[in-house]
Amino acid sequence: MSVNNWTGNVNSSVEMETMINVWTVVEHVRVTSSAAELAIFTAILYWFFTSSRVADMLEVVGERVGGWCGRDTTSLRQAVRTRKRQHADVYAKLDAEVTTRTSSLYRMKDGPIVPPPQPQTRPTAGLACARCAPLSRESWQDAKSPDAGAVINILDIGRQTFANGGVVSRYLCDLAQCLNLVKYDYKDVVPSVAKDERFQRAIEEKTKEELKKAQGEERGKDAESRYMSVRKRVEAKAMKVLIDISSAMSNNVLRLVAWVCHKAVRRVAGGGCGTRAASAERLRRANAAGLPLVFVPLHRSHFDYILVTFTLYLTGLRPPLVAAGDNMRIPFFGWFLRGCGAFYIRRRVDGSEYHEDPVYKSALRAYILNSLAANNNLEFFIEGGRTRTGKPQPPKAGILSVILEAYLDGTIDDALLVPVTLNYDKLVDGNFVREQLGMPKQMETFWSALRGIWRTLNTNHGSIRVDFNQPISLKELVTSFQRYIHLKAPPERPLSPPSDDLNEDLDRRILYNHSHSSFYGAHVSADHKMMVEAIGRHLVYDASQSTALMCTNVVAYVLLAEQRGGCSLRQLERGAEARARRLLADGRDLGYAGDTAAVVRHALDMLGRGVVRRWGGRVRAQAGVAAALELSYYANAVVAHYAAPAIIATALESILCEPGADQEQVRHGDLMERALQLCAVLGHEFVLCAPCQRLRERLLDDIARSDLLQPVQNQNIIEEQRWSQRFARSLEDDEEEQPDPTRNMKYRINKKPEAIAERRRLVLTLRPLIEAYSATCKCLKTASQKEIVTDTLDRLTEEFTQNRMLYGEAVSTDAIRNCLRLLRQWGVIDMHTDNKIRKIRLVPPYDNERSLQEVCNNIHIFNMDSPLLEKK
Repeated sequence: MSVNNWTGNVNSSVEMETMINVWTVVEHVRVTSSAAELAIFTAILYWFFTSSRVADMLEVVGERVGGWCGRDTTSLRQAVRTRKRQHADVYAKLDAEVTTRTSSLYRMKDGPIVPPPQPQTRPTAGLACARCAPLSRESWQDAKSPDAGAVINILDIGRQTFANGGVVSRYLCDLAQCLNLVKYDYKDVVPSVAKDERFQRAIEEKTKEELKKAQGEERGKDAESRYMSVRKRVEAKAMKVLIDISSAMSNNVLRLVAWVCHKAVRRVAGGGCGTRAASAERLRRANAAGLPLVFVPLHRSHFDYILVTFTLYLTGLRPPLVAAGDNMRIPFFGWFLRGCGAFYIRRRVDGSEYHEDPVYKSALRAYILNSLAANNNLEFFIEGGRTRTGKPQPPKAGILSVILEAYLDGTIDDALLVPVTLNYDKLVDGNFVREQLGMPKQMETFWSALRGIWRTLNTNHGSIRVDFNQPISLKELVTSFQRYIHLKAPPERPLSPPSDDLNEDLDRRILYNHSHSSFYGAHVSADHKMMVEAIGRHLVYDASQSTALMCTNVVAYVLLAEQRGGCSLRQLERGAEARARRLLADGRDLGYAGDTAAVVRHALDMLGRGVVRRWGGRVRAQAGVAAALELSYYANAVVAHYAAPAIIATALESILCEPGADQEQVRHGDLMERALQLCAVLGHEFVLCAPCQRLRERLLDDIARSDLLQPVQNQNIIEEQRWSQRFARSLEDDEEEQPDPTRNMKYRINKKPEAIAERRRLVLTLRPLIEAYSATCKCLKTASQKEIVTDTLDRLTEEFTQNRMLYGEAVSTDAIRNCLRLLRQWGVIDMHTDNKIRKIRLVPPYDNERSLQEVCNNIHIFNMDSPLLEKK
């Protein structure tokens, strides 16, 4: 072998001379030395040559010498290579590939088959109701790509799109993404609205009304000139109303706001802004059908206006026109919102000075319908305003009634309703503690908005989720609801106190008593009102069930319902992990993932030291009403999920606390009646089930799944179980009420420690609301509404500060007002406006203290003193 065989890669003459000298020494050692001496000589060479080029030569020398010594030819080469930079090591890549192929072939031939690691999957959420919209549930699914629950960060779309682009596009990916967004044609619909028949009819009626008022003022003019003068004045006012309503959506403004949102959301949301990949794909498939998309979000923050539009725009969908409250018409910021598609509506039409304004109603109705006819998508917040409690609110069905009426009279063929949910690790708007404590709402101004934006941009709000449910055909919903017997209009009577049988028509009466809207008009039937209310409640229920629960929601709920007295950090981690597993088993999506300890620490950081106290490895909610109210806001997202089983547990506890009650068993009929009674009380707080499902049916399902109760076996148990399974089917096929064979069925109360802890948790879930309702009943009198609310807040605050009541979140204006609405429906009080002051009057016979106490006992019965709730 010559030296030229292994010096082919040597470039310089110095390196060639060095190699020849090394070769001479090696040849001499090989001939005169033993194998052990050769190994020692090779080690000396390894430590001597440290430069990169000499190390390259040493690899070749070491490979040859190692072979002569009977060793692995790569051992010395590997030793030298550890001294070199890894990114220049070509041999390492080749060796890794050989090792991978060898080990893979070995596993395939001789070892067990190991599947590749799979990404974490989330439960499928946001599907349309299988009972009401089976066609919609199947229409927008892609059978070839099942929904694995993958979540994409919309802030990374630009980076992924321009990852292989030029230098400028890679470094300015956000700007490049915004400049390449699709341009849409936004037609100005104001001229077509001005010619709308209903709009012109409303102007004509208003003109005639003004003529009657002005008869004595314009005596010198003839009839025609008076008419033209009044008509011109009314038309000018009507056009001003229409211009105030209309949006001015612009592609240039959309692109500018999209670029600003990239920067702002990156700064605000340290965890990114996520949405389901499958949801965006479903929307694209639905958009191809050519029907208008009507987005119906639940409302948490002013940031919702931008986030829904921003998410749709970045995922390649047409941004919608957004119904915004007129309180958002702020200088400068209001102009940008209008350019992003906002059209402004009056916040209070019913019961305000605009209640009898037919021109405004006709203008708004015509604007919405003409916008849909112009191929624009639409977005409105079904709850009306932002939720002050964190729970989904009953729907305000004004705009929905316009869309439904347009479908029923043939103005539109169909529309696709898309429930939308938004959730935040930390609410962008701060909190609603001031309003919950009865302080007046602060009006938005330019400077207050600027201060709020600056404060928001300098705070990390964690992660944000924006999720879209399956589009649901309005036509299919209307057809389905017309088949449900239990939704037919009841007699027009109030929801009386639960002294009669609530099993018969509770579902119908709850719908009827909530179906009020200023957009209906006197000609609208009760069936139509209930249809709108039912569809609105279904949308709210679907959205609430598909809301991604953030880590702050879960941790806040554990602190309030399971560890109210405080716990160690380790106990909190175990509780949060166990609650997350139960929620996942129930089909809920979690908007977070990772190590439990890190998740809990992040949640505590988001909640802040003003809400949660940490000391010496222990954690507890801060003492004080304000901290409890803010913590309950985050916990209420989970409270809404557990509302139905919590009603059963509270009803059971109220039975067990009665004097002489059987502590071992409870009758099914007694439990069901008490649970339905509580459902009637909390009708303004929760949407417990979709309207296509009866409350009784939902409670039966929860009792069957509950670990708190165990059926007592008897001879009729088989028939009773069969009847409970057939109960739902019989509701739609037969109008006659069938006898309930489960009425005398008994349950044995589970006394295991786990079951008792579960019962305590569920009772604590609703206890603050019951405390607020009970205190409201004790403060009832003939006075102004503001006075009653203030007295109730003072009473609750005093009880909390004196440790007679443990729940600071019970000091809530929303709960007090909802209780007053309930009492009004029961016919206990009457509300009227006197000199712009809302006043309340006790209605006979409840102006008598004894009669009032009797009706209020229907609420006090659930505010029982239970040993289960004693301090621990």
